[in-house]
Amino acid sequence: MIALNEARVGQTGVVERINLAEDVSHHLAHLGFLPGADVEVLRRAPAGDPTVYRIDGVEVALRNETSRFIEIALSPGQDGHPR
Repeated sequence: MIALNEARVGQTGVVERINLAEDVSHHLAHLGFLPGADVEVLRRAPAGDPTVYRIDGVEVALRNETSRFIEIALSPGQDGHPR
């Protein structure tokens, strides 16, 4: 598992865990960030923050200060290790 903010543009994965305060986690859940949800890294701002992700068919921009607390499992073949 890696933190969402560590995933590269074009990588996909599955949300495993969200380690944020309950109110923030609840807000993210309404945006689709729930364990088991597929997420794709779409693009980063020129300075690297925020990053736009596709989750549940919706594009959502998150800052690194939030996305670093979301853990994902990269899809097979995207972590540099053969499956």
